[in-house]
Amino acid sequence: MEKKIQEKRPNIDLLQSVLHNAEIGIYAIDCILPEVTSEKLIQILKTQKKKLQEITDKTKNLGQKNNIELKPNSYFKKSKMWMAIKMNSFWDDDTQHLSEMLSLGYFMSIVNMIKSLADCKKAKADILTIAKELKKIEEDSLNELVPFLERTKK
Repeated sequence: MEKKIQEKRPNIDLLQSVLHNAEIGIYAIDCILPEVTSEKLIQILKTQKKKLQEITDKTKNLGQKNNIELKPNSYFKKSKMWMAIKMNSFWDDDTQHLSEMLSLGYFMSIVNMIKSLADCKKAKADILTIAKELKKIEEDSLNELVPFLERTKK
């Protein structure tokens, strides 16, 4: 019994990490979208949110397929993020600052996925694949935000 739990642990840990990262990305986008004035950035964020939602759905399906109970992000974690975003955007809600906040979030999530992948090398192939897919989506999303970080000349 103990051996079976140890074999399942990398799968549980990696799937849980994927779910948490994707869900928190969706939540961050939901919190920031009402503050965004750039139509181009709004469209990019909606597309990013859709990709993260697809990963969330795939992750939940993999959890069910592998009899893994996945726990969503806590209300406390979401509340803390909402408050940080709202306070940060209250003082500075220009496109560059909002892009910076999202970029930092993506960067932290990429680092988290790199560490999770390194810690869970023995996870099943389909679980490793979805984790790598999320990492790629986050890297691409970060790269999409780079142009918004540049100062526009007035």
